[in-house]
Amino acid sequence: NVFSAPDFDILYDCPILVGDLKELPPFTIRGVPHRYIGYKMGNFDEQLFMNTLQKAIEQGVNIIDDIPFKEYTFIGIGPGRGGIEHLNNTTVSFSGSELKTQADINRIMNFLSHEYFHHYNVKRIRPVELGPFDYDKGSRTTQLWISEGISVYFEYLMVKRAKIVDQQMSFNNLANNITAHENNPGKVHQSLIQSSYNTWSDGPFGTSGIDKNKAISYYDKGPVVGMIIDLAIRQASQNKKSLDDVMRFMYREYYQKHKRGFTDAEFQSACEQIAGKSLAAEFDYVYTTQPINYNQYLGYAGLELVSSVEERGNTKKTLYRIQAIPNITPAQSAI
Repeated sequence: NVFSAPDFDILYDCPILVGDLKELPPFTIRGVPHRYIGYKMGNFDEQLFMNTLQKAIEQGVNIIDDIPFKEYTFIGIGPGRGGIEHLNNTTVSFSGSELKTQADINRIMNFLSHEYFHHYNVKRIRPVELGPFDYDKGSRTTQLWISEGISVYFEYLMVKRAKIVDQQMSFNNLANNITAHENNPGKVHQSLIQSSYNTWSDGPFGTSGIDKNKAISYYDKGPVVGMIIDLAIRQASQNKKSLDDVMRFMYREYYQKHKRGFTDAEFQSACEQIAGKSLAAEFDYVYTTQPINYNQYLGYAGLELVSSVEERGNTKKTLYRIQAIPNITPAQSAI
């Protein structure tokens, strides 16, 4: 039981959990073992849980088409909220006793899919500033909307493709982000790159700064812009290319070939290369606070955004929903 690390970054990236731990039934994907070990796991159908998780993880692997480790471990650190990604594992707050309804299962599968996809998107496909890390001053980047926001978008795709959620639930996931963003007064004050760069002061949800009404969350606007870029690429390529192709390209070009992170310009260039056209209009939603033309992009897929107003006391909130339009064309249906 002697372990070594080649450098401090790797040592710090390897969490250690000691205690009265339990291991769930492991599964294997492409010959690579995936384990789930945790503390105070609770009572639940362990085999069903792991079978469901395997389906979601397989979809994440299919996106990048490579597994860069010999073993992966989900480390459950006990009840609570939150998770942190690492190169070949993730530490997650987890209690199986909370899995009482289908909504509970959907939520945890979204969460675990998100953390797993991070070993690709943020640990390997990473902003150039995120490694080697500056442990004294911190490492600021303008690209957390990619690392976190687009990972949210892909968690939705993973659980949908795994048939853990149906089409309407998948739409609802994105509509919830749209509702949160559009009801946030900070949307006219802060761009996505500003939200990313200022996370040290504003917090990841834009609620920790001096004025939370002038900040946004890249967890809300990020997946929405990811959807817009995906739909724009699909429209430009007659649905032959997608954001999946962008992430595969980024993985091979920067992680495997150049062995470094990427810049803002390099990510936009990759998206445009896959689309075969300029995406300057779409990336304006990253760099500016201009209002998003949702129905232009949803229309490519035969969808539309509809709204209703909810009144509670003296407050009003606009709720958004994504639905199919009548008379959808074959091209829209494909997207």
